Amino acid sequence: MNEHIQNLLLQRQYSEDVKNEAILRVLFNGESAVDVCEAMEIQSVATVNPWVKAYRRKIEEGLITLPPMTEKQKKDLHALQNKELKRAVKESNLMILALNGLIDVAEKDLKYRLEKSMVPNSLEAAR
Repeated sequence: MNEHIQNLLLQRQYSEDVKNEAILRVLFNGESAVDVCEAMEIQSVATVNPWVKAYRRKIEEGLITLPPMTEKQKKDLHALQNKELKRAVKESNLMILALNGLIDVAEKDLKYRLEKSMVPNSLEAAR
């Protein structure tokens, strides 16, 4: 019976390498704790979350310095920033198009003349 209890206790103990890999995958690779647990055969998210929380606390306290970004991480970050920027520009262009349509309706159909001072500079440039 004691051997059975020892085996159960050993199943819940993980090496520092396993802990560090799980922490890095969650914090720096953006993987969910659930996915990391499944991939690394860790018993529960409740096991990984305290590791991540403790590591974050150490970072905040300056006890751990973050590893430098790899070239792949830099490229991924740059690609993500470009994607977000393109999305923002697309949304802005749609907003400008919609507002220009409203201005056209106001001027043509409603016979309402908008003063240039009423139209923001960005919209005036788009017209």
